[in-house]
Amino acid sequence: MAGVQEMALGIASTLRSGIAPNPLPVELWGHAPEDAAQLLKYIVEECVDASIALREIRADPVIVHELTGSKSECGVKLRDVPISADPGCRGRIESYSEPSNLD
Repeated sequence: MAGVQEMALGIASTLRSGIAPNPLPVELWGHAPEDAAQLLKYIVEECVDASIALREIRADPVIVHELTGSKSECGVKLRDVPISADPGCRGRIESYSEPSNLD
């Protein structure tokens, strides 16, 4: 099984390919919230390092709360990428790319 860094690299590669759906959903059922939060961090890092422009990431509020350490937090920015807690994303992360990356 791939680790979270390898998963993030694969997600970033998919976003860069230009054939990924926008948003790109990543189902996280069965993953601990701390692992999902770490994956979200790695996705942002891989995308920013590879100059893949992310407009925003929406995630299960449990994941965002794990990321921020605050139950009252509804969102945060990581490396200038807005991360939003979205109850509609129960059990998943959705990465929204900038249209310019879909050449």
